[in-house]
Amino acid sequence: MFNKPLRNHPTYILEKIGASFLFLALLAGNMLTANTQNMADLFSLHYWKMIFSQVLSGNFSVLLGSAGIMIFLFVVICVSALRWSRTFFHIEDELLFSERRTMLKKTSKLPVNSITTVNISQNLFEKIVGTAKVKIDINSAATADKSDFVFILKLSTAQQFKDALLSAQNKKEVQQDLPHTMLASFSTADALRHQLLSIPLVQIATAIAVFLPMFVGETAVLKDALTALAVSAVMYAGSLVFGVLNLADFRLETDGKRIFISHGKLRTQNYAFEKTRVKAVFLKQSLLARLFGFCSVELAVVGLGNEKNESPRLCLLVKKDRAQRLIDELLPAYTSKKKAIVSEKAALIPAFLLTALATAVVFAFTWGFPPYGYILSGAVLVLGIVSGALSQKTRTISLEENLICCSSGILNKKTGRFLYRDIQEARLHTNVLMQKGNFGRIGFSILSAKNVSMQKTGWFKAEIYDELSRKILK
Repeated sequence: MFNKPLRNHPTYILEKIGASFLFLALLAGNMLTANTQNMADLFSLHYWKMIFSQVLSGNFSVLLGSAGIMIFLFVVICVSALRWSRTFFHIEDELLFSERRTMLKKTSKLPVNSITTVNISQNLFEKIVGTAKVKIDINSAATADKSDFVFILKLSTAQQFKDALLSAQNKKEVQQDLPHTMLASFSTADALRHQLLSIPLVQIATAIAVFLPMFVGETAVLKDALTALAVSAVMYAGSLVFGVLNLADFRLETDGKRIFISHGKLRTQNYAFEKTRVKAVFLKQSLLARLFGFCSVELAVVGLGNEKNESPRLCLLVKKDRAQRLIDELLPAYTSKKKAIVSEKAALIPAFLLTALATAVVFAFTWGFPPYGYILSGAVLVLGIVSGALSQKTRTISLEENLICCSSGILNKKTGRFLYRDIQEARLHTNVLMQKGNFGRIGFSILSAKNVSMQKTGWFKAEIYDELSRKILK
């Protein structure tokens, strides 16, 4: 089926134009109807004859109004339709061909064995029309934050295309359909728990700081506060429902070689990638999740990226022991066994120096407004000292046999595990003050999306960096 050139589904035109088309169409319609009593006038030949006669007479200003927008939309649609009709793809000799046969020709030949992930996703519009996106990513740092190839096909065709690519990858292997083993599944209630426990404390504190003062005052102000609170509650509820529906029906499966992740009722996501493509494992905990002993697991997968900086989740929020069992069973190389080392107390020096500087700046601008200037300066000083001390206590590192583990986070905790063999570069960052005590911060990079590719630890003895360098070289 895919050995002959095929086109994307026609809805590819609409999705490429995007929401900007709808906005411009509404704007043009609004401008056109501003001075008319009959909608039929908008489609009359007389109107457009008048527009073109004005242009031919040299009055190009008419193109800055609704007529110009309509003409622009027409040109965009025509160009997009032409590009769609002249773009083809097919699979041949273990190569994926993508060809655009327009005036500016472009042909891409991608060996199927260089494909790292083949994912299928559906947004609400695609669910309505019965289509799906096939997102193909390759082992490339340059395109780590977006999909390298995106095709829009009927849902059944999209699944067949995905199977054809995976089959072409394994052409030299013994062909067999390996059974999928279910490792974890999560219900809508689990997705709701995940969303509620993932609320950032900063968001809660901001809401309290904004609405609490509004409830202290006159009745009229109180009514406004209740109205604003009700609107915010409705907006948050909508966001919560949307998030829950996008995580509902979460399933984690494996066939021994690959990992399969799927979730979402409103916007469906399907990930499929080989275990060897995983470059890091992250255990994440919000403050609320930490209080209840929950954590979630996310993966950094080489080549897998999109425009929203999303990372595939191995699981939703679960108890820490269950999260560890999933890692042990699915990715045993990322199992951590050693006790972590806490950042050196010398890390308090730069933290307190920055706090002193921030306090001095605040005091310089507010000293003329007692007592508020003194209160604000004192608050900055106390907050800086406390946050610096907590940051030093929560930044840890452990160098194990095959991997390095790094943790950080005062309120929201994040622990990353990285295999030495996947570290591309490591550096020791220090300054004049800290190098006297032989202290430094270790920075290293992995091949992944930009939002997780660079990592930096707390302050440690330089000997730890030397040990890390030896393990990387080994």
